[in-house]
Amino acid sequence: MGTKLGLVVGGSALIGLFLAWMLLKGTSAVQAWIDPNPLLGLVALGLAWLCVLAGAGMIARAFFRREPDPVNEAD
Repeated sequence: MGTKLGLVVGGSALIGLFLAWMLLKGTSAVQAWIDPNPLLGLVALGLAWLCVLAGAGMIARAFFRREPDPVNEAD
């Protein structure tokens, strides 16, 4: 149960990081950094998409992973 909760919380945090970037990238302070160097913006966008994909993968793993069978485990 603790592992599932950890995966869901971690995945939600990564998706929240993606959403925060989507909100912040349009502000003037962030645009001042991105406009002179478009490669920086591309790298930040790539990292944001990796965060959302990793977060979704963590949440999916929490819900669709099989639980270990306690009968076949060695003591």
